[in-house]
Amino acid sequence: MNNNAPIGIFDSGVGGLTVAKEIISLLPEEPIIYIGDDGRFPYGPRPKEEIQEFACQISDFLINQGVKMIVVACNTVSSQALDLLVSRYSVPVLGVIEDTASYAAPLSRKKRVGVLATPGTVYSNAYPEAFSRIDPTIKVVQVASQALVNLIENGSGGENRVKEFASRVISPFRETGVDVLILGCTHYPYLTKLMTELLSDQAQIVDPAVAVSIRVQKELLERKLSASGGNPERTFYTTGNPVLFLKVGSQIYPGLKSVRELKLEGNEKIRR
Repeated sequence: MNNNAPIGIFDSGVGGLTVAKEIISLLPEEPIIYIGDDGRFPYGPRPKEEIQEFACQISDFLINQGVKMIVVACNTVSSQALDLLVSRYSVPVLGVIEDTASYAAPLSRKKRVGVLATPGTVYSNAYPEAFSRIDPTIKVVQVASQALVNLIENGSGGENRVKEFASRVISPFRETGVDVLILGCTHYPYLTKLMTELLSDQAQIVDPAVAVSIRVQKELLERKLSASGGNPERTFYTTGNPVLFLKVGSQIYPGLKSVRELKLEGNEKIRR
């Protein structure tokens, strides 16, 4: 395996740039290939079989690009297709849920953790199951919100509308007294400041991107795959509109300067 081969990262849209940004910050010598599947966004409401189909299709493309590792930045894919991807490829495939739960569990003194995620992630119960393996005494409060994800992805919500939706989804976490809140969709860390204000310091916000970047670093070191070259290449693809992706994505990751369009079979699938 070539140590200077890129790390492949993919998500259902621009949200995974929060993960890419953290990985680049922690591991500045690593080359990156990022794919945002905006053409088939959103993943959250889709059936499991379709999510697995998309995940394998994108991962096949990344493997053909010679990646040394695949990072599934999407919580929905991590909850419904990670085991399939791990068994399918010889390179390391990392998700976000298990590492985020391990990172968040010791932070909760009240043993009450909130998870804000897409419907697909919530219905899979992946986070409660992960916490049950780590600390069965932790109660997990889950809230699903696809609408908030859509507003961020499209960059069309406006500050007041986003705040209105965020206030609604935060309410159950306030009522149940969680002291840790996991932003269980890569789009949500874009709203970290707003979420902190709405919770009035009641809960510590956990961004899965931090936990994932630490795991990536650990895996590369253990497998002796860390890059050593300078000036690494970083390539960003979208299956949707490159202009819109660049406009919204550069607000999440200011280092985003250009985006390529990626044509995948099935891009025309009807949004659900």
